[in-house]
Amino acid sequence: MLQYLLYVKAGQENVQAYVTPCFAADRSFWQQREGCQLYIVGKTPSLALAFAMRERVNARLEQCRQRAMDDGLLAEIRQAAVSFVREAEVLYGQRAQQRKPVREAWFAWEETEVPAETEDSTPLHKRRQPGFADWCESLAGRALLWEELDVWSRRHGWSVEQLLPDIQRLVLTGRALLQPGIRLHVKKSVWRNRLELVCARCGSSGREAIALTICHSCEQGCAYCTICLGMGRSKCCTPYLLIPAEAVEGRGARSYAEAARLAWTVRYSRDQAVAAEKARQFVADRWRGSSAFLIWAVCGAGKTELLFPAIVEALESGGRVLIATPRKDVVLELAPRVQRVFPSARVIAVHGASKEKWEDAEITIATTHQVMRFYQRFFLVVVDEVDAFPYHNDPVLYRAVERAVEAGGKMLYLSATPPRYLQRRLVGSGKGWSRWKGPGALSSRSHVLLPGRYHGADLPVPQVSTVSSLHKRLAAKRPIPELLQMVEGSLGAGRQVFVFVPRVDQVEEMLAYMRLLLPAYAAKMEGVHAADPLREDKVLAFRSKEYVLMVTTTILERGVTIPSSDVVVVGAEAPVFDEASLVQIAGRVGRSMDDPQGTVLFLQAYRAEATKAAVRQISRMNRMARHLRERGVGSP
Repeated sequence: MLQYLLYVKAGQENVQAYVTPCFAADRSFWQQREGCQLYIVGKTPSLALAFAMRERVNARLEQCRQRAMDDGLLAEIRQAAVSFVREAEVLYGQRAQQRKPVREAWFAWEETEVPAETEDSTPLHKRRQPGFADWCESLAGRALLWEELDVWSRRHGWSVEQLLPDIQRLVLTGRALLQPGIRLHVKKSVWRNRLELVCARCGSSGREAIALTICHSCEQGCAYCTICLGMGRSKCCTPYLLIPAEAVEGRGARSYAEAARLAWTVRYSRDQAVAAEKARQFVADRWRGSSAFLIWAVCGAGKTELLFPAIVEALESGGRVLIATPRKDVVLELAPRVQRVFPSARVIAVHGASKEKWEDAEITIATTHQVMRFYQRFFLVVVDEVDAFPYHNDPVLYRAVERAVEAGGKMLYLSATPPRYLQRRLVGSGKGWSRWKGPGALSSRSHVLLPGRYHGADLPVPQVSTVSSLHKRLAAKRPIPELLQMVEGSLGAGRQVFVFVPRVDQVEEMLAYMRLLLPAYAAKMEGVHAADPLREDKVLAFRSKEYVLMVTTTILERGVTIPSSDVVVVGAEAPVFDEASLVQIAGRVGRSMDDPQGTVLFLQAYRAEATKAAVRQISRMNRMARHLRERGVGSP
């Protein structure tokens, strides 16, 4: 277990407190830089406590800035540190609600002398061991808890203990940040002082987010974050290391010219070409104008393809590219597509079960949760399906994605149904709908709108049918003509059908209903949901037409393209089917040039506003696209 030393540096210019897990590295660093005097205050296994005491000690030093640093002032500082520990213990005990067994001391704090030099305190680059330069470059742009850094370093042939002196030198030179996983702060108030605990990784705070515990690692009062627990345990005693890419390497020194070679010969439609060029210009304008841009393109407009010129621009400038998407399914679909058009680039897919999450690449395609492990690493960050769960309305993921952009970098949002806040921010108050910028798309400096699909056909407008006692009839296995006629007609024409239901428990119920009432196709029907262990296999089988009907939840509402397919939503009035979700579901139909039409049916138990709003949005986009075509500026 690491011990964190709190010491005071008394230099010619200032007196300041520091925290270190490797005092030998600090001592060597300050002797080389200033030859100043270092005074040890004490040590603790809680990095959060050490950081909080550093804040208190620096405040004390500011009050005593007219005094020279000597043994008398050091004794006062040590006493102030002990007083702070006692105060923090009282507040921690109050928040822990006197959990049993009651401890005499919640936190460990020890006054200590200067530790002896260890044989491992020499930085790696001075030992002339091979691989250090590769280690630095691969670590650049990462945000890792200590346990994650240990896993990463062992994969690269190092131990985290070996790297500790070099990490500390990066921290001392300002090229890296070392923070506790959970930050601790005593907030003063007139009525009552209180303990504030905040997760450094995800920014969460409050009693519901931060849980108190007696830690098995530091063997004292500790806390961990429950919000980002699935990404590893962020704790008071766990160091959290953040190294921006530019701190270790200069982007100008990198060259990804070969990786930027685009092996894609398909021609854009006119409005696609305009949108793609607008996105490329946004990336090329590196230091001026907006740092965010929205491509608002209807389902089936070829949004992924619109990114290619922007990606080329970013790679040619020496910047890495991240495509962040909310769902693993989309990551697995996008990675091979992007690899085919950028054959010379290293493209990796990063998700929870990925073996590539610790590797380096010019193009990274990751779920938004995995982006938490990056820090100022990418010149271009593309947020795909910005309106989708779990990214939408999650401030933790917003923070993670924004933090992945390097200084001066660009963020490009991609969506068919952008949320209102993003429309207000990048589109404005509706003016973009009526202003024409360029030959083929409604746009501004911060957005471009494509209302039509690349093949020029209208978006299929959903049919909406209100069925009295819909769910009772389904439960009783009674025929629903509107549903059965549509599905049987589609299957009889050799088409495939998505059947969307609101809840996981309804997947098997609907599957049984369809198999019972359409027995001729029963063997080729299946159901899938997010927790299904065979989820990926079933989707692949549906793609290869082993199944002709797939009952599913909203997990397949986006990112899945099945040619010659139709869609029915059963229970479209359910809250999970909001306007954006229904538009995305309808967008599964008519996506290919060979089959630009299809059927979309919304079955609802009662009239719902979301179904009407979805139909209005799709109809409005069709009108705009037709207007463009009539003016001779639209697709194809």
